[in-house]
Amino acid sequence: MGQIRTPKTRSDGWTAERQLRFLDELARTRCVVSAAASAGMSRESAYRLRGRKDGALFAVLWDRAFQPERAEIHIHPLADGPLMRLLGNHYRRERGDFSTIGGKARECTEPDRTRTL
Repeated sequence: MGQIRTPKTRSDGWTAERQLRFLDELARTRCVVSAAASAGMSRESAYRLRGRKDGALFAVLWDRAFQPERAEIHIHPLADGPLMRLLGNHYRRERGDFSTIGGKARECTEPDRTRTL
C-alpha cells in the first residue's frame, strides 16, 4: 500500500487557503493591505512571499489581479476560473491532497469550455 502524505504547513503561515483568500480580496479591492488583512497576514509578509522563488505562482496571480478587466468578456480577471484551478491543482500536487481543497470532488456533467491553458 502507498504511504499517505500529510499536508505540510508552511513555516511562514501562507497556506494555500490564505493565498487564495488574499488573491480573491486583491482582485476585488486592488488593495494589498486589505487583502493581507482578509487572509490574516501582514502586508510585509505578502510582499516577502511574492519575492521568493516558491511564491512565483502567487506573484503571477497577484500581477493578474491588477490587469485591467477585459470589457468584452465582462468577468473579473481572477473569476474566470483557469488560473484559480491552476493554483488549486498546484497545491494539491504539492500537498498530495486532492480531496480537501475545494470541498468534495464532484463529477462534471458539462464539458469544460474554459480550458485555454
